[in-house]
Amino acid sequence: MNVKLINSKVNAILRSYSVLELPIDIEAIARARGLKIIGYSLGDDVSGLLSIENGVGTIGYNHDETNIPRRRFTIAHELGHFELHKDKSDLFVDKQFIYRSHSSGDTPIKKEMEHEANMFASNILMPTSLLRREIEKYDISEEGIKQLAEIFNVSTTAMSIRISSLGLI
Repeated sequence: MNVKLINSKVNAILRSYSVLELPIDIEAIARARGLKIIGYSLGDDVSGLLSIENGVGTIGYNHDETNIPRRRFTIAHELGHFELHKDKSDLFVDKQFIYRSHSSGDTPIKKEMEHEANMFASNILMPTSLLRREIEKYDISEEGIKQLAEIFNVSTTAMSIRISSLGLI
């Protein structure tokens, strides 16, 4: 996995939109990158998809999903596929959610792309500089993580993993 490439792409995108407010408006960023965002009835097992036709991407999210942090992560994840993998496929269907265990049918390349899209989503929704700024205001406790998750409008699981991956706990 190319962590430097992911960080570089995320930082360039955030800089280009002068993102300073929380939570990150991931839908506005995706639209500004030329993607359409459409809610679909995708069933219980599909959280989102990315379709690319003639270089134009459409992010589909499961409109039956009422958990807004989950929906935001799905959109960020699909944006990650677009930014990182659009030359590898024209269709990405994500059947499960954040940091899931992969099915035995996933190829090593598919697993890597999913991991990269998750990392992209985490980095863009919880940018390192903004997270470090906010984390100084809270204890790294269960309650502090919950408050940070609310500020960034992500799940507590996503926040816990992001804080841990940055070595802040």
